[in-house]
Amino acid sequence: MRNTKDKKMHKQMGAIMLIAGTCIGSGTIALPMSLAKLGILPGILIMIVIWWVAYYTSLISVELNLHSDKGLSLGAMGRVYSGKYAEILGNVSVKLLSYALLSVYLYGESSVIGKLLEICSISCSQTVICTLLALLTFLLLQLSVHFVDKVNRILFMSLMLVFAVPLVAAMISVDGSRMPLLLNPSCGDVASIMSIVFTSFGFQVIFHVLRDYLGKDAKMLKKSFLWGSLIPAIIYMLWTCGVLSALYCSNETFYHQMASGNVAVGEVINQLSKISQLPQLQVLIWWLSIFAILTSILGVGIGLTGSFNIMMEKAIPSPSGRKIVSALVTIVPAYLVAIMVPNAFIRVFKFAGAILAIIAILLPIYLLRRAKFHHLHYRELDNKWLLALSIAFGLGIMLLELLGI
Repeated sequence: MRNTKDKKMHKQMGAIMLIAGTCIGSGTIALPMSLAKLGILPGILIMIVIWWVAYYTSLISVELNLHSDKGLSLGAMGRVYSGKYAEILGNVSVKLLSYALLSVYLYGESSVIGKLLEICSISCSQTVICTLLALLTFLLLQLSVHFVDKVNRILFMSLMLVFAVPLVAAMISVDGSRMPLLLNPSCGDVASIMSIVFTSFGFQVIFHVLRDYLGKDAKMLKKSFLWGSLIPAIIYMLWTCGVLSALYCSNETFYHQMASGNVAVGEVINQLSKISQLPQLQVLIWWLSIFAILTSILGVGIGLTGSFNIMMEKAIPSPSGRKIVSALVTIVPAYLVAIMVPNAFIRVFKFAGAILAIIAILLPIYLLRRAKFHHLHYRELDNKWLLALSIAFGLGIMLLELLGI
């Protein structure tokens, strides 16, 4: 009995780390870069609101999965609960989001590594780095979900250990009287970063993977998504507060350049590493950035490869051949975007937010209303006001992107 309980706890911890690891990626860089124009207090408030929306709407997709015999991707849920058109919309939306996120992660990781190598006087183009990173991701996706889960745990625990030291050092260097708490942001400034913050909680591509991994244990799934999304929210708030304060106090000119969007990803990490005079701490900050993005690459890659694997069951009977093709179809398009679209970090992040609104909010709520279940595992999904607010939020994110705000 105790052994069974230990196995369940072990699986739940793996699920929490996979969700959190999928979230904590390029958001650690994108959030300070985008929230710099608002200040710390508005940034924290926005992150709290968006975390709640991401968690609440995650229960909708989990609920839809719990009423199925196996984990269903969004497209499969569309087919089961609505029909062909919902299936097409779900499949296209998930693929677009996953490719957008993967391209952002590959671009961001190669930019960070490229800047680090440049500082170390090693000449290597960002295209070469991106190619090697894509190849590494392809090889990792050939492994079983259980093995990748173990790799992700190591990366995530490394991230947590590496994260604490630079954060404490950054906060120590801050002059409390000069923290950028509120920078008189306009409504346009607030609107322009909503989709970026929302995308930073982009774990919605792995619902079906975790449904199969944890089974039909509704309570365990709920706890996994609660803690798996809350941990990144807390880390994002602490990290953004520390980074913005440290950069503002140490180099106000660079801070305003970052707020206006005139700096590259690697430059932000380089500037942050310069805050400390300790070489060991500077190395930790670089490794923090590398670990953070790598965990997200794995999380999104697993979800996208898994959905392709299901789609190709009839076309490619061989499991090993299907896994190779699924991984190639996953990596190659994202890799091409990463090397062909210059300075696309924030731009692609915002585009991903509009797609995420369909995946995480609008289509799942539509399918939930269409399904008309006799009973719900999560009673809070009966609340029409919460569902209405979620719909309004999702439509708002899409409208902001369409208007180019």
